[in-house]
Amino acid sequence: MVEFEIKVKPMGAVRMTQKSKWKDENAQRYLDYKRILGYEAKKHIKKPLLEPIVITADFYYQLPKRTSKANRQLAAEGKYRPVVKPDIDNAAKGVMDSLNKIAYLDDNQVVGLITNKYYADEPKIVVTIEEWIA
Repeated sequence: MVEFEIKVKPMGAVRMTQKSKWKDENAQRYLDYKRILGYEAKKHIKKPLLEPIVITADFYYQLPKRTSKANRQLAAEGKYRPVVKPDIDNAAKGVMDSLNKIAYLDDNQVVGLITNKYYADEPKIVVTIEEWIA
C-alpha cells in the first residue's frame, strides 16, 4: 500500500483540444496541476505497479470563512461535506490522469476507485493505492 498527501486545491479535468492545450488558461492550469500531482506521486512510487489496484482519493476543500462553529465541528468529524465544484468524477479524472505511467502502466489496471469530498483547514488530496487481492 502507498499513501501520500498533496497540498493542492483539488481541480477537475478540463476539456481541451490540441490547439486549446497551448492557448487556454484553464487548460494550462490543469496541465500544471497534473504535473504537480505526478511529481508528488513519483516521490512515493519508484516504479509502476503491474497488478490490479484500488485507488482511494480523498479531496479536501477549505472550509468557507462563514462556516458556523457547529458546522466546523461536524466537518472535523466528516459529517458536514462539501457540495462544491468540481464534480467528484472530474476531480478523480485529474488524479487518474496524473498517476498513469507512474503508479500503474495503464489505467485499465484500476479495478476499484473510491472517492470522497471533505472539508479541512487547508485544501489537499490524499491518495491511497493498494494492490487488489481476490
